[in-house]
Amino acid sequence: MYKFEKLPQLVDKRGKLVHKGSYSKRTKTITTRVWHHSLTKLSAGGSKIESFADFHVRTNGWPEIAYHLIIDPKHVVNGKATIYYCVDISKKSYHVGNSNNIGLGICVIGDYRTDKLTDPTVHSIVDLHKALVADGIGKYDKAHNEMPGYSWKACCVFDYHKAFKDVLDDMLPGSKQPDPVPGLYTIQEGDTFWSIALKDGKEGITVEDLIAANPGVDPSKLKVGQTIKFGSAQNSYTPKRETPKKDQSEYKYPLPSGVLKVGSTNKTAIKQLQNALNAVYFKCGTADGIYGAETKDAVTRFQKVYLPYAVDGIYGPNTKSKLQAVLKSKGY
Repeated sequence: MYKFEKLPQLVDKRGKLVHKGSYSKRTKTITTRVWHHSLTKLSAGGSKIESFADFHVRTNGWPEIAYHLIIDPKHVVNGKATIYYCVDISKKSYHVGNSNNIGLGICVIGDYRTDKLTDPTVHSIVDLHKALVADGIGKYDKAHNEMPGYSWKACCVFDYHKAFKDVLDDMLPGSKQPDPVPGLYTIQEGDTFWSIALKDGKEGITVEDLIAANPGVDPSKLKVGQTIKFGSAQNSYTPKRETPKKDQSEYKYPLPSGVLKVGSTNKTAIKQLQNALNAVYFKCGTADGIYGAETKDAVTRFQKVYLPYAVDGIYGPNTKSKLQAVLKSKGY
């Protein structure tokens, strides 16, 4: 057993979070401990490992949560933040693209562009680092934005020198502000439109922007080495100005109200939904009024792109609202 596994504030969560399969084993030795922050504010309800796992698996389509180890400032034990061991370090998880094979992913929950590191968090960062060094796991410590291809990432923003002042003061480079977002971006291992989109900040590049700027690219079939428009995609998707709501009957593709799911029997409503999905290229086959596997799959794919925190394959008010907006953006 490694020394880091014996830390009193460590909780083993391997295999206990949402997953769909498993990452492959590493074929290279870990050389770099890669430090991330979650970019989710500590005050947000979704700043927890369960939400990260759900997003990474259900939205990004990854087998497991992205990070091997996660430090949680909101759960403190004996004056130290809890450390969750989420993915076995022998596995090549998706957290740093083409460097996944040599990188150990460590994430500190919080958005340290605004949040502040607490003492219990620093204690656990230092404890974990000491243990990993003693275990011989990795030679270098780098932030996400110091890894090849990710210099534009706003990660990791907390000050290394302060966090490691008693451990590694002369070895780490100090926090580095991200470079400008590149106009073009080359897809790395594990990348999805959702994982690389900048959904906040001055760039404001959204998944919708990436889809609009890269019409020949299937977001579900990205390939390593593929080049997409990235920084130049900003504002490619421009929703039309809100106009007074029309009655559904006035739309080319009217949308039904209520909830539809596998087993629903309202054929007219299901046909309306199917026609609308087909119109915005989330194909579900012929509009036959049957909410079967194809329709559920189309709704699920739509939700993964536009409602990543509500992916269930069920059509309801939130899906209706977003689908209506997408229809409007297409001129329907």
